[in-house]
Amino acid sequence: MTITIYGIKNCDTMKKARAWLDDHGVAYDFHDYKTAGIAKDKLKQWSEEVGWETLLNRAGTTFKKLPDSDKEGLNERKALALMA
Repeated sequence: MTITIYGIKNCDTMKKARAWLDDHGVAYDFHDYKTAGIAKDKLKQWSEEVGWETLLNRAGTTFKKLPDSDKEGLNERKALALMA
């Protein structure tokens, strides 16, 4: 069985996760959503499962570089639009 992991190639957490999977012989496909994008329906599904607050990486460089107007008044609709 092959799993799919979603992330950004240069993210340290993703590097650690991929190294762990490699070290343990776990087959996986890596989906780099920074280069390949992500389907809105997939984001919506994840948001329903874990909440948009969990999905949105507010500590990341990309989020920090956003204009304040994009970061203000966040709700699920606005957060999913930022991530898509």
